[in-house]
Amino acid sequence: MAKKYTREALLKDRRFAGYQQDFLAAVLNRPEYTIAEAERTVKAFFESQKEGV
Repeated sequence: MAKKYTREALLKDRRFAGYQQDFLAAVLNRPEYTIAEAERTVKAFFESQKEGV
């Protein structure tokens, strides 16, 4: 089983440094994620936003 990280830890992670923190906080709304889950969640959200433009 993959290690889970708190939302707060993920918000500070360098992997997500390119995202505006308030948007990232809104997207990552569960208390814990694995790195893969967080990356998928963020990618899916921001790709869906690009399609809507």
